[in-house]
Amino acid sequence: MTSERTPPTGWVLETERTTHDELMGRDYTTVLYRQEDTRSAVYINEVIDGDNVWEYIVHRSGRNGDLGTTTDLEAAKEIAFAFMSDSVASV
Repeated sequence: MTSERTPPTGWVLETERTTHDELMGRDYTTVLYRQEDTRSAVYINEVIDGDNVWEYIVHRSGRNGDLGTTTDLEAAKEIAFAFMSDSVASV
């Protein structure tokens, strides 16, 4: 279970969903945060790496959007929140 947190000012949680894939026999979680006044977004998706390990990749919209990768959803959210907080502070 993930903790409930409020995104930084100007950002909203647009969707967080877990779906089950029958073929793979596992659940997938995706999270999308969107900045209210712009088209900016931060995505968290599950991906499989070269060693056959499932991880969460955090990326933002735009060029060079990779923010990081981790094996834990809460850690992925920490990466996303750090980016969102920095983007609010830089405005």
